[in-house]
Amino acid sequence: MMCLIDSIPRVLRAGRCNIGANFNREILAASSVGLSRSVTCRADTPQKRWRSTSAGNGSSYLFHQGSEPLLEMTIGQLLDQAANRYPDRIGLVSMNQNVRLTFSEILQRADKLAAGLKQLGLEKGDRIGIWGPNTVEWYLTFMAIARAGFKMVGMNPADQSNELEYGIQKVGIRAVVAPDIFKTQKFPEMLLSAKKNCPTLEHIVIAGDHHLTGTRRFVDVESLASRVQVEAIGAEQSEISPNDGACIQFTSGTTGRPKAPEVSHRSYVNNARQGMKRAQLDVGHHTVCLNVPFFHAFGILMGQLATLHAGATMVLAGPSFKPKESIDTVVKEKCSMMYGTPTMWVDLVNAQQEMKAPIEKLANGVTCGSLASPELFKRVRETFGFDSMKSLYGLSETVICFQTLPGTPVETAESTVGHISDHIEAQVVDENGVLVPFGTPGELWVRGYHTMIGYWGDEENTKKTISEDGWLKTGDQFILSPDGHGKILGRLKDMVIRGGENIYPKEVQDYLETHPAVMEANVFGVYDERMGEEVCACIRLRNGAELTAADIKSYGKGKISHYKIPRYVFFTQNFPRTTNGKIKTNVLRESLEARGVVPARPKPT
Repeated sequence: MMCLIDSIPRVLRAGRCNIGANFNREILAASSVGLSRSVTCRADTPQKRWRSTSAGNGSSYLFHQGSEPLLEMTIGQLLDQAANRYPDRIGLVSMNQNVRLTFSEILQRADKLAAGLKQLGLEKGDRIGIWGPNTVEWYLTFMAIARAGFKMVGMNPADQSNELEYGIQKVGIRAVVAPDIFKTQKFPEMLLSAKKNCPTLEHIVIAGDHHLTGTRRFVDVESLASRVQVEAIGAEQSEISPNDGACIQFTSGTTGRPKAPEVSHRSYVNNARQGMKRAQLDVGHHTVCLNVPFFHAFGILMGQLATLHAGATMVLAGPSFKPKESIDTVVKEKCSMMYGTPTMWVDLVNAQQEMKAPIEKLANGVTCGSLASPELFKRVRETFGFDSMKSLYGLSETVICFQTLPGTPVETAESTVGHISDHIEAQVVDENGVLVPFGTPGELWVRGYHTMIGYWGDEENTKKTISEDGWLKTGDQFILSPDGHGKILGRLKDMVIRGGENIYPKEVQDYLETHPAVMEANVFGVYDERMGEEVCACIRLRNGAELTAADIKSYGKGKISHYKIPRYVFFTQNFPRTTNGKIKTNVLRESLEARGVVPARPKPT
């Protein structure tokens, strides 16, 4: 029996699916499962204390009430608040650009750029793409978009021409802001070429010194509006609703074309505040070495927005992640906190063990983006000398759902993805959508203010992902505990089924990474005619280490079930990765199949 709900508004507007756009404000906060009577309350009702409500019968359902009411605020108003509270405090440092901006300077430049973009003819609700690495211009553009009431579209700087054009056409982008060059990417030329095939794309704004016909320079747009027009931006903030869409991000799935989840100002502002409090960014003044890309939800929430809530200083070591550069930055800027995906933390540990840099104040770390092993937490603790690593779990569609609480015991912090967030419901169900008992694996479903408005222009996939009563299906294998902590086992589609036995790749990966010679492991299923699937492990060794496939298999004997021991073992110096550090398992599998070292899956007839 599912949770009761007050109402389920379903509105279609602007040529896109908007199922649940207003539903998040009306969602119920309690379940009737296992209770003698039905109980309802609003998820955004102010609470006097934290309280978790369970199904009452041992089933994997929890609702975690918040200690504070949800904020009715936009991202633009959040920037205004930060500039008023901390006007002269440095809010952003870009090391390679040699730029330092106070919070008041960030607001002033954001409003100038917002007014300039409006002078180009852009209107509230228009989609503006930001395409490039971490720079001052990226951050200012995001803030300007929020202040003007546009919708920010985060674009992967590694996108090639066909991916670029797909994204522009998918959401109808009217303008793109990009650098002139990054690595091998020549952004102006690629955008001008895309413009020929993308009728919605009208404006190309380039952050560079040289003017190229058909584009505008960033500094020129920033100076385009009059003083009166700039001042009007601040006066118009109340006209932007917290429930309006703020950001559209493309999913990083490995099958099919990326979907485009849209998330509201209200979701981002409140989720970032929650992230800020659990990371204790508001305790003292923190300087954060970011590392993760701006276009990723981790970079938006914990980088750009959580620091606004706390008045923390965000430091960019460079346009993209380089571990030694990051460690140098931590030393020079005396950073007290550092963010990174698990892969980044692996590389940071390796770099610091080689550099032995004199790090003074680094005492906190946050990780998100993919699965981290307990062994990685141990290595971070031993290398950097702190045991306050915190995990986040979320999706582009849900932002942060689980996060480590302050004061969590080390063993819990290192074996879970944290505790359910405030004002959020979570349940774990089987393949039929029926609740499973606490501690039993199943698919995680979540519900609350934090879920997406919907996939832009994709009603079909929105309906597949969000149930009629508002549950968002994450697609992740998950274990929920009665105390509110959760463990992720991996994507449903990644589970290996060998001769009828379910094998969770993360469990095998975590074990392999306890080997002192193993730096990183990636485990997945490959086709087998008899068993259906067999376990395959690709392994990156620590510098100077030597192992054989037989060594890996022997390491597992008597320690993990025999059927979980990888049949195929391969070694690699580098993994193919997404920009945010996730290993491209499908690329690995396809490469091994193409080489004929593992069986290829039969093609459908």
